[in-house]
Amino acid sequence: MNRLGKLLALSAIGFISLGTTLEAQNVDPVGVYGITINIPEMGFQLPGTMTIEDSDNGLTGSMELELPPEMPSQGPADLFDITVEGNVMKCRIGVEGATVDITLNFEDDGFEGSLMSDMGAFDITGTKR
Repeated sequence: MNRLGKLLALSAIGFISLGTTLEAQNVDPVGVYGITINIPEMGFQLPGTMTIEDSDNGLTGSMELELPPEMPSQGPADLFDITVEGNVMKCRIGVEGATVDITLNFEDDGFEGSLMSDMGAFDITGTKR
């Protein structure tokens, strides 16, 4: 292979590596999302809002559920331990003395994920408003 051929081959490898690196970039989850938590064992879904903001100390946020009238509202729960890697955001919320782990997979203008608590695992979806 001549020098030009080798240079073109190396350039192509560089472009392939660059494309892979771009795909691994972190998603920007900042925004307000309409969410739904699916609780099939109880036969219902809980709608709500999740807000994720960028601050001087990193990402912050909160989640507020629209509870039925017979359930007392606790107000918004703060998100903490927020990490983002690729298209995945992980965080936690504290609910009535328990910690709930949340994993969200971002795609397009929303996410799908799960909440893990002492009560089990539940699906969560969100659409950016």
